[in-house]
Amino acid sequence: MGHISWTVAALLPLTILLAACSGSAGQAPPRHVPQNDTNAQVSAGMVSPPEEAPIPIPPRLPCDERDLVGCTNGCSDQQVEDCVTLASMYMKGEVVSVDHERAIGLFRDACDHGSARGCLRLGDVYHAGVLHNDVEEASYYRKACEAGANLGCVSAGMAYLEGKGVSADAAVAATLFNKVCDRGNASGCFELARLYERGEGVKKNPVRALELFMKSCNLGLDQGCLVASRTEEVVPPRN
Repeated sequence: MGHISWTVAALLPLTILLAACSGSAGQAPPRHVPQNDTNAQVSAGMVSPPEEAPIPIPPRLPCDERDLVGCTNGCSDQQVEDCVTLASMYMKGEVVSVDHERAIGLFRDACDHGSARGCLRLGDVYHAGVLHNDVEEASYYRKACEAGANLGCVSAGMAYLEGKGVSADAAVAATLFNKVCDRGNASGCFELARLYERGEGVKKNPVRALELFMKSCNLGLDQGCLVASRTEEVVPPRN
């Protein structure tokens, strides 16, 4: 009896070992997943699947200048340029009844939010005599220029040239005209040419003046062509 108990006790660890081996014999060995294989890692449950990138929203087109409903809705949705177009409608009175107060408020808000068109149109309101303040007019034209409106630079330059709302300074005017002439603005080139022709704000230089008159002509300004044609130089054809 004691001999049998000893035999069972001796075989028990071996039995447990065999059972453990037989239990794992049917399992597949762990799969080797390359660290740089993201898809394989996701399949193996090693990492979470990457989040899908959001679908980009296409840019919203500005409203049409005769679409009162579209411009009103766009302005309500904080589309600044739609507010400028809506304000122009109220100024002209073609699509909606004239409301200068409403228009001016919209132009002012748009300008305060960095709209070059808003600042330019507000300057035009003063220039047209709807509002009367030369200092404000020059200020809004300068803001329009700084925000990227070429016509704002030309109008601000004229204000400095004439001393309207600002201290007269032909050199500042020349700088503003030159800025937009370099951008391809015909009016800026023409006004700068006149300064070189007269020697205002810049050193008098008839040759440079002629070059600029011809450039304004090539850019489509008839007045530049007329002035350039007074010389013996051949006016180049327009592009």
